[in-house]
Formats: sequence, structure tokens, C-alpha cells
Amino acid sequence: MKSLIGCLMLTCLVAGVAFADTPTNPLAPGARAIQFQIGDNFELKAFDGMSVSFKRHSTAESAWRLGVMLDLEIDDANMEGSTTTTDVLLVQSQDRDSNGQRLRVDLLQLRYPSPGRRACWYWGVGPRLRFSRFETETTAVNGTDPVFDEQFTRQYSHSWSVGALGVGGVEWFVTGDVSLHAEYAASLEYGATTWETDVWQGEGGELPNYHRATSQTENDWDFGGTQAIFGASLYF
Repeated sequence: MKSLIGCLMLTCLVAGVAFADTPTNPLAPGARAIQFQIGDNFELKAFDGMSVSFKRHSTAESAWRLGVMLDLEIDDANMEGSTTTTDVLLVQSQDRDSNGQRLRVDLLQLRYPSPGRRACWYWGVGPRLRFSRFETETTAVNGTDPVFDEQFTRQYSHSWSVGALGVGGVEWFVTGDVSLHAEYAASLEYGATTWETDVWQGEGGELPNYHRATSQTENDWDFGGTQAIFGASLYF
């Protein structure tokens, strides 16, 4: 069903480019727009996973589009349990705290070869930047009363990448303030990811009498693309 809706929308937009030439659109120097993505059941959501996507025209033929995604994660989980067998108390507990941040910035210069039409083809290129970090701390207690083993584990990772992004699509102006658009995107990025793990372990509540640390870094190239992204722009 999703594919059918996508094909119908893309067909309508392409047909608009082929036959519409009414010069009633807001593409002019200083024109600004906020963009949203059209999802399943036609609900509006963040465009291409961004927290905000903003476009501003410097001329009718040229525009800058800035997309920023900021994601913050915080999690605190506690698990406790105990069992008694033949008068022996077995205790197991775990306390885990985690947090993470992700940032992505896309800056595109868009070109509209025929800005005077009601439906316009456009393409654009620009840089992409990503950064993320995640940290998890876990304290686990296991043992039988009165002797317990305690282990503290810290897991940390961070990654970054820089690259180039290219897009191509068509935008159809429903009114002078609202447009629908379909877009494909491809990117080439180079980046690195580092994982670090520290483990401290002790007995009887005393830490640490054992410590292990590991670290690993990977560098790689990544080429990615998207399926058709359908969106709506609100001009102001």
C-alpha cells in the first residue's frame, strides 16, 4: 500500500512538471520554508529524520537548505532478585544507567532550473556532518549471603563522519504557500567509530581488585542512498 501511494504521488508530481507552467509559486529572493515529511496515512513528521529542516531562497533559482537532527537518550534501569535454597540466600541485582547524544547536520545548495513553473525540478549538493556518543554504566551484585561479588562496567562509544550529500527531486506548488515534493538522496561519507570498555571487579563490596580495559577503533567509507522521500513545504 505504501509503495502504491508513493508511485501515485510521484506520478502526479512528474505530470505536473510536464504540463504545468502557471507562474504562481513563491520562489523568489528571501522566500523561506519549513519542510515536513509525509509518512504512512499521510501524517506529517520530521523531514528525512531531521529535528528541523529550513530552506531560504537567495534567488528564484537558488536556495540554501539546512537540516539539523539532535537526539538525546537517557535510561535508568534497576533489576533485583533473590532466591533461597536450603537456607542459602542467593542475591542478584543490576543497576544500569545510560545516556547518548546524536547530531547530524546537512547543508545543501539547491538549484531550480525553471523556477517560474508551478511544478519545478530541483537538485542540490552540500556537506554532511554526523557525531554521536553513547555511555553505559552497569553495577552488578551476585553472590550468596554474606559473600557477594560486585562488578562495575563502563561501556563508551563515539563516532564521527563527514561527507557529501546530493539530492534530486520535483516540487509542486499546491497554493502560493504550500508545496508537495518527492526527492531522492545519495551520500558518500568517511568516518570513525571507537569503542571502549572498562570492567572493575571485587569481593565483599570492595572495588576494585581486578580491572580490564579494552579499546577498538574502526575507520571506513560509507555510501548510502534513500528511497523516494515525500514531503510538504510551508512557505512564509
